[in-house]
Order: sequence, then C-alpha cells, then structure tokens
Amino acid sequence: MLETYLSWYCEGRMDESEFRSVTNQLAQSGLTVEHPMLGCGMLLDVVGEQVKLPVGRILELVGLSVGPLCMQFWLSADADVVCDVRYVAPDTQVLTFVLGGLTENEREQVTNAVQQLIQRELERAVALLIDRGGVTADEDDDVLALYGRLPMGPRSDRVQFRTDRLSAIPAVLAGAEVTDIGNGLSSVRWS
Repeated sequence: MLETYLSWYCEGRMDESEFRSVTNQLAQSGLTVEHPMLGCGMLLDVVGEQVKLPVGRILELVGLSVGPLCMQFWLSADADVVCDVRYVAPDTQVLTFVLGGLTENEREQVTNAVQQLIQRELERAVALLIDRGGVTADEDDDVLALYGRLPMGPRSDRVQFRTDRLSAIPAVLAGAEVTDIGNGLSSVRWS
C-alpha cells in the first residue's frame, strides 16, 4: 500500500447489522456509503472501476465476509474515500480508509470520523494505524496490530492501541514512546 491511510482493526467479524451501525456512525460525521447524487453505493472492481449497487447490497456483502471488498464512502458528490474491508482470521475485521487525493480538511474530517467511531466501538478496537507516508505494507500492519510484533520493514507513523491491552504487547512497546491520550487509547510512536 503506497498511499496515506488509516487502518482500523476491530475484534470479530461484522455482520450486516453491525456494519450498518458503523456506516451510520460514519454518516453522522459526513462519510456516507450512498453517493449524494446517484442514490446508490459503489464497490470498486479489481481494476478500480466503479460498480453501482444498492447500499443494502453492499452492507449485505460486507456482512457475509465473502472476501475482501473495496468500496467508497462519500464526503460530497465529487470527493470520496476508498475503503478496503477485509477479514483476517482468526477473528479480526480491518477497515482501511485511503486518504490519498483528499485535501487536508477532508483528511482531517475522515480521521476525526474514524476516531469518533473507535470511541463508540472501543470495546472491539484492536488498533488504529495511521500511515501518513504510505510506506507500510498490509502484512507489516497485520504483524504489528494482530501479532504484537514489530514489522521488519517500515511501520505506520502512529498507532493507537486500547490502553488496557498494552501489557499484552511488550515487544511492540520496547523502545517506543507511549502516550495515554485519555480516551481509553494510547498512542505509540517509534524513533
């Protein structure tokens, strides 16, 4: 992955109603699955072409965990956020919001929306990875978020873990600067 992005790792596979709850929360912050002018949602196919589908069908497909899906959230009729949705065994759902091509204000809006979502879903949160440089590969993010090990290659610029889980990841914390950000999350950075 070579774009600026946020990856939210959460416990458990989201069924359709849970994913609907997530999308409703994001919509309160201005990120909607439904395109504001077209009245439908969009998946992206393997070559990046838009596939128009009813929003309910997209939510159903995510809930079925049929495989990784690439969808769009809309900030406006002409500003979208690509979101890769994948399930990682044994029991983690990952939503990666690609921020490339957005203005600084739009990136801030998406970051705030995802932060608010995590606060609402804190008991399910595993980690939030923020990679402003876009140099971290998915497998390196997975090693860090899921297996509590530092990746061999580049790592995300900023990672947030639930504060009550820090004792379970001592290898990740070795040599890191840990800051309790006061909302049940701690920010971890490496020099």
